[in-house]
This record gives sequence, C-alpha cells and structure tokens, in this order.
Amino acid sequence: MEKNIYGLLNEVETDFTEYEEFELSSQELEQHKQQIMMEVKGMADRMEKNGNFGNKNGRRKRKVWMKAAGVAAACVIAVGGAAAANPVLAKEIFSDVFGKLIQNAQGEKYEKEDTEMFTKIGENAVAVQSEVESRQAEEASQDEEYRTTVENNGVTLSVSDVYCDGYVLYYTATLKTEDERLSQADGIVIDAKDGKCSTIALDGIETEGYSTRAFDKAEDGTFVVVQQLDLMNPSDLEKQSGVFELEGKDAIDVEWNLWNLIGYYWDKWDDQGEYQSTGRVDGEWSLRFPVTIDRSGNEKFDIQKEENGIVVKSGTKTKAGLVVEVELPDFRQEPFNDPYNDPDIAICDAQGSPLQWMGQKCDLREDGTSTMQIMVLYDGQKDLSLQVTKKDKNMTSLADIGFQVP
Repeated sequence: MEKNIYGLLNEVETDFTEYEEFELSSQELEQHKQQIMMEVKGMADRMEKNGNFGNKNGRRKRKVWMKAAGVAAACVIAVGGAAAANPVLAKEIFSDVFGKLIQNAQGEKYEKEDTEMFTKIGENAVAVQSEVESRQAEEASQDEEYRTTVENNGVTLSVSDVYCDGYVLYYTATLKTEDERLSQADGIVIDAKDGKCSTIALDGIETEGYSTRAFDKAEDGTFVVVQQLDLMNPSDLEKQSGVFELEGKDAIDVEWNLWNLIGYYWDKWDDQGEYQSTGRVDGEWSLRFPVTIDRSGNEKFDIQKEENGIVVKSGTKTKAGLVVEVELPDFRQEPFNDPYNDPDIAICDAQGSPLQWMGQKCDLREDGTSTMQIMVLYDGQKDLSLQVTKKDKNMTSLADIGFQVP
C-alpha cells in the first residue's frame, strides 16, 4: 500500500456532531482504540488485496474504504477533562508512538519488516496509563509509585505502550526536548555507563537479555522508540543468573534507567567515518511502570521432530508471535565440523522464506549442546520448517525439519 492505515484515516471526513459523546475510563478507551485499529487494518488489508488506490477501480474502492473508515473513526469517544482528544481529525485517534514508528519506517530499507512488527505489536499493546490505573485500583498497590514521565536537564522522557505475552516485553517511549544539542538530531543514542547503555529491573531484579535501540525523530519533532526485552526461558536456564522467572506471575513492575544522551545525524559522517554528533546531554532518567502479562492468546503444542541430532521439541503461539523450542547438538563435532558452533538458524514458511526474527534465548552447556527458544513474528501460517545451515561458502544444509502449527 502507498499509505499506512494512519495516513489513510487522516483523510477521512466525518461529521462528529452527529454522534453522541460519552465519557470512558482510560481502560475502556484503550479497548475501543485497539478494536478500531484491528478493524481499520482489516479494511486496509482487504483494499490491498482487491487493488491499489491509484487506478480507476482503486479510486472507486477508495470511496468505499473511506466511508467505512469514517464509520470506524466515529466510534472513537472523547474522554472528558484535560485528557480529552479533539475527535474532528481521525489523525488524533492514532497519534500514538506506534503510528509514528510506522510512519518513520516508510521508505527505509526494512520498511516492510518494521511496519509488520510495529503493527502486530501495536494491535496488542495497551496504554501504560491504563495499566497504572488498573494496578492502583488494587488495594495492595495503593502505595506503588510509578514514574511514567520524567524530566531532567531539559529532556522529558515518557513511556507510552506496553505488550508482554510472557516471552517478550515491548514498551514504547517518547523523548521531548528543545535543547539544540539533541533537537536538531535525526536520532538519539543512549551512551554507555559502566559498560551498559541502560538497565532494566523486573520486580526489583536487574535482568539481562534486552536490546537498546536509538530514538528516531518523528515528524512532530519528538523522538520515539520501541524497546524489547526477551523473557524466554529454556528449561536449563532456570538456575542461571540474569534470567527472570515469570512463571506464576500475572503482572510485573518494570524499572528502566538510562543516562547520557547523544544526538546524531544519520546522513552525515565525521573524519573517522562515524555518524556526526549534534551534541550530548548528560543526566539520568528513571522510569517505573506496571505491565500485565497477557497469556490469553498463548497456545502450546508438541512437535518432537528430529534430524541429524537437531530436535524441534515444541511450539507456542501467542497473540503476536510463535515461540519454537529446539534442542541443538555440539556443531563442532561430526558430522557438522563447525569450529564456531554457530550455524544459521531460521523458521521458514512453506515457500522457504524466513519468518521475521523477534528474539531468542539459548543455554550453551559445557559440552557444547544447547536448548534454544526462538520467537518469530507469526501470522497464521500452518506449514513451517526449522532450517539450519552451515556458514560456509556452499551454505551447507544441516537440517530441514518440517512441522505444522495447529
């Protein structure tokens, strides 16, 4: 599609004076927004399949699309008080971080992959504010102090959306500043301190296994990012340090600490060939927010297929992804003879195309064997395969294990 669903909605013309306004809690509003997002994405997908918007038939279909989208947009209810959004423009419905992330992805090298990822996670994410209200409504959590927005040295950082299915945690953040050392940059990087770019603690336990991405500038001048924490836990990792055990937990508190921000141009380089910096702002920002673990869409199934000592043990479908657990041999030994014990591994569809990688956790044992959990973006494919390939000039296949997802 030439435009994403956010851009298309912005062109919808709707007379909202014909609709009655209701006041909803933030949780109810979030439920409506997520339902509308799914409906609109479905409309957009159908339009994509039926023809593009550029030809004669496409323009006729576009009128039908915009009429239907107008009905969907009219379902959005404004919340009273200072948080009330202006419902006149459909753009306001989706002026969230995921919308900005999708917009930023347009025209980039990984536009398709990023758009699919942000859309899938965005459909299932919930607003942090609704999580806070829900947690504080519980008597035991009345004294919890959450910090979803913090300001230091002229830089304001806010966490907006969260998604966690028990295998991976995603959270979005927005950075706002008028400091020219950062505001003129294309992106902002978190500088390392004591060897770490940031720290994450779950229920007070500092945890490993997360990636720290740079903030990218959006059209409105803010900087947005989605951060990821892998929470997968192969059985042999249970007693190792840096692994947080989620079993038996329905919710967690996340504390994210970061410091020392550096702005960069993405299209300018210094004499050493590094991205040219716009400046640096030192400081520390610490956010704390609750996350509900949504296992409602999780469905585990058994596989137990083997080839060359490589075993596909089981899989778990979640709302956004597919987790596959595999048992791997020591690839340094016969018949593999890989001195690095590091072949390429992919989950592929029926056409042999790899599904988008979301994350992994692996426990490498002393004997060179391991148990690995792999998570890929999943969209209902039934026939899949685990493909293991040696990193040699011939890309020698070590295993091609087909399996079905129920």
